[in-house]
Amino acid sequence: MLQRLIMAMVVAMQTSRVRSYVFSNLPYSCHFSFCPNQLHRSTYQKTLTRTRITYKRLQSPPTRLFGTKESSLLSDTDSSLEKSVPVAPELLSPSQIRYTGTVTVLDQGQHHLVVAKPPSVLCHHSGWAGSRKKKKDQEPEIPMLQRVRQALQGRRVNVIHRLDRGCSGCLLFAYAEDDNNSNDTENEKEKEDIKLICKNNTAILSDALGMKSTTKTYVALVRGEGILHGRDFKQEGWFEVSRPIKNERGNLQNATTFFRFVAGQASIGTELEQPRASLVLARPLTGKWHQIRRHLNGLSHPILGDSSHGISKVNREWKERGMPAERTCLHLARLQMEPTTACPDGIDASCPLPDDMMDMLKNHLPNVLKDAAPILEEEGIVLNPNNDNSKALPYEFVINQSQ
Repeated sequence: MLQRLIMAMVVAMQTSRVRSYVFSNLPYSCHFSFCPNQLHRSTYQKTLTRTRITYKRLQSPPTRLFGTKESSLLSDTDSSLEKSVPVAPELLSPSQIRYTGTVTVLDQGQHHLVVAKPPSVLCHHSGWAGSRKKKKDQEPEIPMLQRVRQALQGRRVNVIHRLDRGCSGCLLFAYAEDDNNSNDTENEKEKEDIKLICKNNTAILSDALGMKSTTKTYVALVRGEGILHGRDFKQEGWFEVSRPIKNERGNLQNATTFFRFVAGQASIGTELEQPRASLVLARPLTGKWHQIRRHLNGLSHPILGDSSHGISKVNREWKERGMPAERTCLHLARLQMEPTTACPDGIDASCPLPDDMMDMLKNHLPNVLKDAAPILEEEGIVLNPNNDNSKALPYEFVINQSQ
């Protein structure tokens, strides 16, 4: 049945609407049948033979989600969202719903901006997450990519890196090519030079983010008091964990993360009375798939709320304490980048701990918060929001219920 569905849909692949439907509604494993670049050539030829699909029909394979640097340079087109035009309440049709909110800008330059990503929000739409599917009795998902564009009055942006849906913190964007910049001059050579510069800014920031001089400091709440087989991590300061991990294709890749166990507490009585948990800082030297989450799980200190590498029973207990359903307690608290041509002054953006993690610390881990506060201040981690260094930009969407 699935083979017939694939064959029927490929016949109509010339229209972008059908192409979008295919990659939004078929299982992710089926996407490889349409992506010649995702598989080895021999494997792809076998797939074509099995499904009787000719290569010539695949004129425009979809954006790759993983594997190359180009995968991080994602645009923000989304046909399901109306234009950024204010609509008066009396002009809304019965099938339209207005959604409003704000985007917190932490740092902004001529070619970049850093915003605060809240938990339970996608960075961008993807077939993997199924975010384009219509969910009954649920609000449509509006990723950060679209929120930022609307907040900037329609200015196009590219997301430089990703944070998982349940994570939060600093999210770096680059301004995409702006046609108005090249239209300011009549000289064709100058137009091409301007376009080349605009395009290169995204690539420059993407390369700079992967350099060893760039520091990304995460705050994680983990299960465990910071002791493993008699080894007290809290007494070691920053220490290195180098352990190969498998990527999404199952291939082992070298991965290195530096950790600092700041503070922890042991359980007293039952776990529900005083849970066993710690606050940990993490600085990944490499950027592999779920690297921090896997390395902490390898230290027997899984991140709270981690549904992939954590402990289900512990996650359920913390949800009973008020942890949000789609929450992984991993927060990118500080992003530091040396000056480049795309950001001559460099980047040093701090994102305060979100309310949900602060509530967990105050209500269930007060001693951990007390012990960690001076060390976090020493590391430049902001606990309380500072309105002087950030600004909130409003956004608005009008979405048809039928979409």
